[in-house]
Amino acid sequence: MAEDDGVITGYTCFGPTPMTQATWDLYWIAVDPTLQGRGTGKQLVAALEALLLARGGQIVRIETSSQDAYDGTLAFYERTHFTLAGTIPDFYAPGDDILFYYKRLAR
Repeated sequence: MAEDDGVITGYTCFGPTPMTQATWDLYWIAVDPTLQGRGTGKQLVAALEALLLARGGQIVRIETSSQDAYDGTLAFYERTHFTLAGTIPDFYAPGDDILFYYKRLAR
């Protein structure tokens, strides 16, 4: 969670990926829309990575949508060094693919 003077400005929600040894899912990363672009998201990713490394994590995995509304989110993942690993076309609905991103954590 990120805070500014006691006010929550962003958070992550994550958990271990079932049936893996050291992979974690990043379910949500959210930053107050009025505060986006100020580095809070990058700080949250860095804190997440440090926490997962301390827990023996090796890979972080993200599933997301290909809808145009997610363009900013996808650009954020790429700026924070996540790699697009694959897609399944029409997963959510016709024309709305699921995208799989991952990042191998540096030791």
